[in-house]
Amino acid sequence: MTARLARVAGRAHHGATHETGAATEERMLLPDRNTVERLLRHYRAQERTVLATPCDLSVRRRFEDTAYTLCVLMGVRSTPEALRAAERYLAPDPARAPGVV
Repeated sequence: MTARLARVAGRAHHGATHETGAATEERMLLPDRNTVERLLRHYRAQERTVLATPCDLSVRRRFEDTAYTLCVLMGVRSTPEALRAAERYLAPDPARAPGVV
């Protein structure tokens, strides 16, 4: 899982800068939207599989690995926080909607 996580993390992040003060500038990593969307869909599908076959330990392990990857990608410590953060991150931005000036 470590090599897979490294590949996902390597593809999933791109740099973004933002100002935090008058003369201070920090680097902040943001996950790739497509990767977050794909991982969230994968999580939801695995969630349904775990609910259908709760005694299958290999299914549960894959589900937990996906939840962990989502937590790392979103920079939070719990699965519910990661799900909320991913959904907020993927929510349409009204400022970017066509026709908005």
